[in-house]
Amino acid sequence: MIVRHDIRSILTFFLALLFYTGFAQARYSLLKKDAYYGIQDEKGAIVIAPLYDQIGWSNGNFETVGNFVGYFHRGKWGLLNIKTKKISAAIYYKLSVIDGGNILASIKGNLSNQLFYGIIDSKGSIKISCNYFSIESKSLGYVVSTYDYGTIKKGFYDNEFNLILLPKHKEIKVVNEQVVMVQNFLNKWALFRKGGIETPFQDFDQFSVITEGICVEKGGKYGLLDLEGRVALLETEYKQVNGVKEVVSFPLWEARNFDLKSILKVRADSLRFDAGILVAYCNGSEERLINPSSNKVIRSDQKTSFKNKDFVLTYHKSSYTWSVTDTEGKPFILEKDSIHYDAPFFYAFLKGKWEVYNQFGSKVSDKGYQNISAQLFSMIPVKNYEFWGFLDFKGDEIISLKYDSIGAGFHQKIAVNYLGKWGVIDLFEHWIVAPMFDELSITFNGIIARDKEITTFLSLEGDAIYQIKGDIFDRTSYLEIRSHSDQRGIISLQGEVLLDPFYDAVGQMGDLFWGKDSRGTVLLDEFAEYRVIPEDDISQVLNYCAGLYMIKKDGKSGFINEKGNLRIANRYDSLLCFSDARIGYKLGNKWGFIDAQERLVIQPIYDQVFPYENGVAIVRQKDKYGLIDPSGKLILSLKYVSIDQLCGNYLLKDIKGDIGIANASGDIMLRTDYENITPIGEDLLVVTQEHKVGLMNYAGYMKLAFKYASIKRMHQYLIMRHLPDKQG
Repeated sequence: MIVRHDIRSILTFFLALLFYTGFAQARYSLLKKDAYYGIQDEKGAIVIAPLYDQIGWSNGNFETVGNFVGYFHRGKWGLLNIKTKKISAAIYYKLSVIDGGNILASIKGNLSNQLFYGIIDSKGSIKISCNYFSIESKSLGYVVSTYDYGTIKKGFYDNEFNLILLPKHKEIKVVNEQVVMVQNFLNKWALFRKGGIETPFQDFDQFSVITEGICVEKGGKYGLLDLEGRVALLETEYKQVNGVKEVVSFPLWEARNFDLKSILKVRADSLRFDAGILVAYCNGSEERLINPSSNKVIRSDQKTSFKNKDFVLTYHKSSYTWSVTDTEGKPFILEKDSIHYDAPFFYAFLKGKWEVYNQFGSKVSDKGYQNISAQLFSMIPVKNYEFWGFLDFKGDEIISLKYDSIGAGFHQKIAVNYLGKWGVIDLFEHWIVAPMFDELSITFNGIIARDKEITTFLSLEGDAIYQIKGDIFDRTSYLEIRSHSDQRGIISLQGEVLLDPFYDAVGQMGDLFWGKDSRGTVLLDEFAEYRVIPEDDISQVLNYCAGLYMIKKDGKSGFINEKGNLRIANRYDSLLCFSDARIGYKLGNKWGFIDAQERLVIQPIYDQVFPYENGVAIVRQKDKYGLIDPSGKLILSLKYVSIDQLCGNYLLKDIKGDIGIANASGDIMLRTDYENITPIGEDLLVVTQEHKVGLMNYAGYMKLAFKYASIKRMHQYLIMRHLPDKQG
């Protein structure tokens, strides 16, 4: 038994030695002679005569693939069989070994020096034709690309050199032996199974491979596919996915109308309006609610910029372009670098030129313009070849493009800069003011033009009315003039001087004009008749209310009428304006009320008072607030840390910080049992109790139970965030 075992072992050893010897790879090295290369074996015997410019591969390496190696001759590469000495024609510009023992080869294009790549085997047989801009070897095959007008498009061959995906994709990533993820030029990913079989799993924004499957994201929401791409383990509705049982859900939001009818429910980080459209935000992405009444949510990576009843102007984050769609999402202006809406026109910027479209998406003009500006008098200011002019609504150049720049327009007049100077033209391109000024503006009342140090006020017909060495400002009802020393005055709209520029400050209060300097204050009417002069020793006009002027004289406040006569003597430390025939006054540190005849109504006993509103005033005494009626009677006791007037009622906060509501009669409508109360209109109050939010009316009836984290009014909707499920 032992002998037989030894004989079998010896026979096995010799058979194995014979097998490995027969299939052993001979060792070769380069041989160089007179700048030419050949190959010699490990004993130094010449195997390939030194006849070639280079032997090996175009990356400089020398290695054999089976019995084959590359050779370089007269500027091109071919294949050489070391055993048979046979060679293939030298037709390639590059040859290099890639995974699997195949060879990456390239040729030059017929009409350019661009290299095109393919794959040949060690015998020179073509596996992938040399038609590609690049080829990347992957574990399951080869990613190939073409170059079309500046765009690289990718395709895929499997390891058997079968074309699985045509080169029309932006990116291709091999996930595993069963799955390939493919990205289109809208940056959306789709899943293909082995053999190029398209699956229902499309339009993902991104993906990643985790232990349990393929985590996919769409519109900021995450889901999970199995590793073979056959089933969805989790739908794309989660804020975060780390595994089948490791998920984070979005909060639940709800929108209701003011009849409290539910319009929609959606899970998202937040829900709010953007440019008039209800938008759900999920991990920074958006879902745009096109029509809230239909509960129709359209997933989109578009940023809403502007919306009206007919269209939506959107920004595409992935392509950095702008488009215009109707309110159902159908586009009628597509993929512009910028779009500006100037009703009824759209200005679209593409490849350095502005185009004009009407509200139906049709071009108004076939021309493209260097620049464009907002309409003036239904004409469109455009710039070409560095000069400005105007188009009419049909796209015709109605005012010639010859102006250096265009200014503001008013009263059918337009400020223009021509040959470096400013002037004014009308809509027929007639000069109203010749181009002779350094600066010019058309105001509500006329034209203000400046040339060097002189400023001129002109009528809208171009007639000079007033000049000053300084500045002129249109204050709508009068013109303020200002000297170079910053002294100020007033002229009328007809150019008549009401106040010479001698004052530190000027203005209008009520129907009268005032000026103030170190001597005091003057008050005068539109006919330059003085009502108050410096000798009256009035230091300041503080306010205008109920036909009277609140003034300060000798450090005390009072009221004068429009003739300058005292109506309320200047004996008070401070005054409030008339309200409900009452005037709040301050003597020393205390406040009370007098009537219009200066009769005492309420003694000065309060630390602070507020004007009466609808017969009720808020008062404060020793840091506690209450309500008084016109006679001064307390109708709500002084025990609240704050009271705010609100929609005819009063919001109360007690010393514990709890909130309640009283009406104008001082009756408690809601006791201070709530952490917060926020009126939102429509007789509704958002109330918070024990950190839960509900909805109540002013009568105290619950409209929605305390089961929300927040309730807010947004436009015509109530937007509510539900409490987490464990609290709901």
